Amino acid sequence: MKKINAFKVVLSLSILLMGIGCDKEKKEFIESENSMTLKSTCSSTDPTDPVDIIPVVVDGNTPAVTSTNVKIDPPVAGTFALGAGTVTIAFSNESCGQVMTWEVSDNIVIDHVYAKGGDKYNDYDYTGESPKPKSDGNLHCPVNPSGSYADFSHVNFVFHYQLTVDKTAETEFNRKWDWVIEKIGDKSELVLSEGQTFNVNYNVFTTATATDSDWKVSGTITIFNETPLEAVVTDITDIAGGVTATLACELPQTLAPGETLECDYYADMPSGTDGTNTVTVVTSTPLVEGDIATADYTFGEPTNEIDECITVNDDKFGSSLGIICAVDAPYTFEYTLSPPSECGEYEFVNTASFETNDTQTLGSDDWTITVTVPCDYGCTLTQGYWKTHSEFGPAPYDDTWAQLPQGASTGFFLSGQSYYQVLWTPPAGNAYYQLAHQYIATELNMLNAASNGDIIDAFNEATSLLENYTPDAVASFKGKDKNLWTKLASTLDDYNNGLIGPGSCDE
Repeated sequence: MKKINAFKVVLSLSILLMGIGCDKEKKEFIESENSMTLKSTCSSTDPTDPVDIIPVVVDGNTPAVTSTNVKIDPPVAGTFALGAGTVTIAFSNESCGQVMTWEVSDNIVIDHVYAKGGDKYNDYDYTGESPKPKSDGNLHCPVNPSGSYADFSHVNFVFHYQLTVDKTAETEFNRKWDWVIEKIGDKSELVLSEGQTFNVNYNVFTTATATDSDWKVSGTITIFNETPLEAVVTDITDIAGGVTATLACELPQTLAPGETLECDYYADMPSGTDGTNTVTVVTSTPLVEGDIATADYTFGEPTNEIDECITVNDDKFGSSLGIICAVDAPYTFEYTLSPPSECGEYEFVNTASFETNDTQTLGSDDWTITVTVPCDYGCTLTQGYWKTHSEFGPAPYDDTWAQLPQGASTGFFLSGQSYYQVLWTPPAGNAYYQLAHQYIATELNMLNAASNGDIIDAFNEATSLLENYTPDAVASFKGKDKNLWTKLASTLDDYNNGLIGPGSCDE
């Protein structure tokens, strides 16, 4: 038989027993540490969220049940009756233990919530809150010896009733338009030959500026009594943007259960600033308090526009220029008028005016042109003018052309073309057409009564040349032969442009 070393056995047993003792101490130390951690992070007075109510810990059981103290036992999630209203509760397990959320119907106000767990309960006091909350969360029972929240054994809701208030908020204001008119022409002085048509271009500018006033917020306050009790409404205060509204109802008013009171209101505002309208309803009934309701209001488009459109006229135009409204302003009317060209000197005054559509406010502006039409002699016009003012257009017809045998269609000497065709034929270096263009303009100017003393000799010499040469013949001229034609053309051009002779007309 093998011998057993007694010392080794005793030593091994001692070591084993020591190990067991150490594990026990270690376990107790860890549990102690966990307990300390829980106690340092979980408190009986942890506040609610979001209302932030700090509960009061009360020993013992919750107060006795009454008509306004409802006990829910067992505490399970769901919707429960609170008198004529309801409360909906839910539970969840968080890091510190079981917590509860609640939400009540509009006609209920919570005064206290008692959260009972273990031998204590938490009293959540909501009586000092304004406005009265309709929901809250993170309610719990007092912390138990383990350092976590005790589980709910039951929960009490102490409550009273509240009227339900709703409101509307509408805006209105006036917008008055003030108009300005300005008339401008592209000529302020004209020299014309007698009977000459000259179009002056006019711009009439219309602008409008708005001025807003008479801002008002109005609507209806509706008070519902959705409680089982009669309620006496003693005061209604409606404030919009710091302005106290005027009410269209008399107080006090007694509302029976299920009855509704409607009260119209209006507030005259100092400006068109957007804002929030708040109504506060007060009662004298202890168990049925009033309510607060709000409605945002926005000043958008005006409800009434004054003088938003005008009718624009011109005393020489012959008819209305048109109707313009502020939505299209600023607006410019563009048109032409031709001053009369009877001999003499006079002012052509042209007035544009407007009348507003609502208040018949008038406004006007004018433009004056000084017109000179020589009586004893005419002024001259260039070949460019005569080229465009024949019966073929495109400019207004000058009846001086009618003094030729067939007007602008009259044949021009040996050219094989009419006066009109010659004027519209580019010279392209041909001295014939250079002279012919100035000759036709000179002839028409003389027919239009322009004095010709300075150029009659040059005109007669040009007539002789045109009677004897064709365009093709002159096209080959060079040197002094060509120079004779261009020199005569230059003299007649000076006459037609007013450099010599009676002076030029405006074109």
